[in-house]
Amino acid sequence: MSTLQICLGYAGRATEFQDDSSYQAAYKSVYKPLGSMLFANPQLKFSFFFTGQQIECFKKKNPEFLDLIKNLISRKQVELVGGGYYNPLFPLIQPADRAAQIEKLTLSLRQNFGKRPRGIYLFCDSWDPSLVSTFSATNMEYAFLDSSLLQPKKDVFFPIVMNNLGKSIIILPVESRLAPNGKESGKNYFGRVFKAYKEAADGDEENALAARSLSIFFDKDTIAPLLDEQWRAALVDCVEKSGECRFELPYNCVKEADVLIQTFIHSGINKKIARWCITPYESVEPQDKYPANIYDYLQVYKTSLSLFDRMMNVSMLVNQCHGDKMRKNAARDRLLAAQSGEAYVCRSSSELASFTERQNAYKNLMEAERLVRECSSFKESVTSYDYNGDGFNEYICRLEKCNVCVGASGGSIFELDVLKASGNYADNLSRAKKYDGLDDNYFRGIFVDHLFEDDEAKKYCRGEPCRNGMFSAKRYREVLFSSQRQEIHFETKTKFSTLDQPILLKKNYIIKSNGITVQYILKNEGPIAVQGKFAVESNFAELDLLNPNYKPYNIEIASGQSIINGTSAASCADKIPDGLAQKAAAVQITDCNSNVSFTFMPNEEAGVTYFPVTFKRRNMDTDILQNESRTFVTAFIWDVDLAAGMEIEKTISLTITHTRKRRK
Repeated sequence: MSTLQICLGYAGRATEFQDDSSYQAAYKSVYKPLGSMLFANPQLKFSFFFTGQQIECFKKKNPEFLDLIKNLISRKQVELVGGGYYNPLFPLIQPADRAAQIEKLTLSLRQNFGKRPRGIYLFCDSWDPSLVSTFSATNMEYAFLDSSLLQPKKDVFFPIVMNNLGKSIIILPVESRLAPNGKESGKNYFGRVFKAYKEAADGDEENALAARSLSIFFDKDTIAPLLDEQWRAALVDCVEKSGECRFELPYNCVKEADVLIQTFIHSGINKKIARWCITPYESVEPQDKYPANIYDYLQVYKTSLSLFDRMMNVSMLVNQCHGDKMRKNAARDRLLAAQSGEAYVCRSSSELASFTERQNAYKNLMEAERLVRECSSFKESVTSYDYNGDGFNEYICRLEKCNVCVGASGGSIFELDVLKASGNYADNLSRAKKYDGLDDNYFRGIFVDHLFEDDEAKKYCRGEPCRNGMFSAKRYREVLFSSQRQEIHFETKTKFSTLDQPILLKKNYIIKSNGITVQYILKNEGPIAVQGKFAVESNFAELDLLNPNYKPYNIEIASGQSIINGTSAASCADKIPDGLAQKAAAVQITDCNSNVSFTFMPNEEAGVTYFPVTFKRRNMDTDILQNESRTFVTAFIWDVDLAAGMEIEKTISLTITHTRKRRK
């Protein structure tokens, strides 16, 4: 008769340790009762996955919990599982960073518990065959992986052996389909598990005497039944009376395995996340057999992809850095912190639910780059290469005060990292009709171009839904790029109004240490006159919106002889009936939280409008919409009246300044 070894484990989320209140809630509701329950029930075997940050948090706030876990380890009741110190998505990071993440957590576990881990936990079960080499090199003997990534015929409750390029690792399938659903009793739950085990074992005469294993990992949403005394007692009683089942630690299952199923596991991600990798903001069950992976997720959610591109760029800078070893090591640690998986996939219906984590990642990346710059002599540069892997060149401007990334899509700035603020001010989303009531259909960058008809321009100034302004969703063509002169010249064409008038827009970036100048030349290539409104829109993400001490951005508009003051919490239409300030000679936007100011100066007076755009999203576990982030929109608007064959020129200069906070 075969036996079933049941491996139970818990893996919490990094967001549970985001601040003191969330930590205290998680500790009181999960960790403390779970530790007490295990101590009182020595027959239960259990494994934990802790990130390095979680261990440090326990050390500072509840060191007695770590002492309890150490005690449970010594009596061979608990096993600690390794992984990445910051719980990264391993397929997304370089092999050197993978090894650094694993070794850093392994060192922390050895120092705090006196034992190194034998197995590894993967965030969101994000898997790639290339991981086998890294896991083997870092002495990991087994890995947990969701059974949805396996071929159904291989999912028979035996450990899997995965080979790749001469290296191998044991895989313990995690049966998420057999996790408690919260509606069944402990006895009925055991009945469901035992039935699945018997279905796999019946008819397998060859392995009739072999021990099979079943791994179940709980999280905060599924742990409640196990913490219920009545439910747990019923489960334990059923296991003990069955005569065929017992609780076991995962490493013992690997060490004592009589049967290993050999297979090749393709790149993938667990089923719960894979459902969100097909259509933005919608849970869709895949209709084909193609397994979704983390790269599919990034292609659907562009702000996560942008963070990934930035992380890869900084990883290259850190790994190629020479000089001060202490600074390089510090830069690497900030890079590893920026690789936290919660910043890229927040187990939600959209990437925006991880806005805070994503901004924390940007801050860590800025700090890493700042340290790299200190290791060697930094020189400002403007380079052109395929920064984001889309097959087209982007333009990367590494300046003293900031990094500016310009893309051909929309011809706008899609990343603006200010070193003093340590954040990406262009980390914006477009509105989605499902949540925000309308679709923008263009990326909300900085220096986004629109050409409106008069009626549409009036709606735009009031912040009302309107048709896009022709150029905003266009891909611009490079006309000239000069790294020495630090200039980028674009052009694009569109057809305007119901008459399909052909319009040519030339857009030239001149990059300087103290800022950016953008020159526009708008030409009517049609046979009749064109009338409308030309608008240049800039969107600034409000980086720390969820901070209780957050202050809205200030805006000051020099209009004629007066100054119009406002904030990012209100719109221009709240002060001016048509939402358009006239004869503006300069606009300054100030992030009062970091004291960074953005000053725009047009070459001639223009109308100016501003308004906030709030993005609403929901977590995958609830239908409740919530405000996740906000961007502050500011736009210069000029009247356009062009006869056939004529053109006009407009220029806007942007200067970025930082003032120190005054001491009280």
